[in-house]
Amino acid sequence: MDAPLQSVPVVIPSDLIAIILTFLPVKTITQLKLVSKSWNTLITSPSFIKIHLNQSSQNPNFILTPSRKQYSINNVLSVPIPRLLTGNTVSGDTYHNILNNDHHFRVVGSCNGLLCLLFKSEFITHLKFRFRIWNPATRTISEELGFFRKYKPLFGGVSRFTFGCDYLRGTYKLVALHTVEDGDVMRSNVRVFNLGNDDSDKCWRNIPNPFVCADGVHLSGTVNWLSLREDARYIEGSMEPLTPHVDHFLIASLDLSTETYKYLLLPKGFKELPCAEPYLRVLLDCLCFLHDFRKTEFVIWQMKEFGVRESWTRLFKIPYVDLQMLNLPIDVQYLNEYPMLPLYISKNGDKVILTNEKDDATIIYNKRDKRVDRARISNEIHWFSAMDYVESLVPTPWKSGYIEAEAEAEEEEEEEKDEDEDENEDEDEDEDEDEEVAGGFFFMMIK
Repeated sequence: MDAPLQSVPVVIPSDLIAIILTFLPVKTITQLKLVSKSWNTLITSPSFIKIHLNQSSQNPNFILTPSRKQYSINNVLSVPIPRLLTGNTVSGDTYHNILNNDHHFRVVGSCNGLLCLLFKSEFITHLKFRFRIWNPATRTISEELGFFRKYKPLFGGVSRFTFGCDYLRGTYKLVALHTVEDGDVMRSNVRVFNLGNDDSDKCWRNIPNPFVCADGVHLSGTVNWLSLREDARYIEGSMEPLTPHVDHFLIASLDLSTETYKYLLLPKGFKELPCAEPYLRVLLDCLCFLHDFRKTEFVIWQMKEFGVRESWTRLFKIPYVDLQMLNLPIDVQYLNEYPMLPLYISKNGDKVILTNEKDDATIIYNKRDKRVDRARISNEIHWFSAMDYVESLVPTPWKSGYIEAEAEAEEEEEEEKDEDEDENEDEDEDEDEDEEVAGGFFFMMIK
């Protein structure tokens, strides 16, 4: 009689285990940290986090927020892009509020699965902005990593923020752009702040800059703005501003590692001033330039090789009538709003997801057969707030031993002084917020 077969334990190589784990969602991986010390060490290692981030990037999401100026964490939604491509009404995934006292904020940037949150307080003489970094997937949030004040003489200006990564040093940075009218000249000021653990570098640094005032977009360690070659000056003796020419436009690109600029030229095919302000987006991991053409078509250019003008390629030229829009941008002389906002382009380049301010749904356009589908979200959100987002294990920065005790004491004193001014301050805050998020800044300067 043959001897019974004995079971042989199966040993899976640790390298194969690591590869398998990178395909799992963050929630599952976080639970698997409890399996053993070796698994916990593996999952929290920088190399594993990087590999998982690269894998997770194949499953993109949008972060969507309400149209309100500030909101709480449970108002933030995550929507997988494949869910939108079905063309149906879908719901977003919400998050549990991990902040005490239901703090309200605004999401000002997304990078590597981290969201930068802006908290704003208003006092009699100034506004105070504070910042934290949140990883929705791991449900972790940093302490307050920095703040700055904007005093009342600057209330009439526009403040915009861009969140990005200094890949050379492996730290995250926040770029603040403030634009204000100075006599007969519009001027802009750029400041950079490190959102890392290095307490010796906790200050805002002024970065000499060209005239920029559009929203900055982060790409591979750079922040890029649509810029003018020189300050936009008002016409002498007239309240009407100067009309820019296509030759006035270029792209100012700030390297977050060196904190220096280089300048990129727009596509040679951009030859006419459009009826709406042109702007930049990052799509397919490339810098893209977008503009209206004669109020009839929407054009998307892609810079396939960053910094090389000859690599600009026109991906889409879409007639507005093909999009079956409810509000066509053809009945006005100039637009202060972007006519369309592209949110996503499929890897094969056939489909693009777009939205506009007047529509409550996204437009899914297929250029091969010119088919148009629409996808709606059952939650109350603002489509123009959409940001690219991927789930990641990237940890949030943590301030070791850095406490803003003096600033906090000062804020408490200011709050006591301003207790009776809340109603007036709220009105001022709403007015200022409208300016902060206003679009079409270059075309405010058009006659």
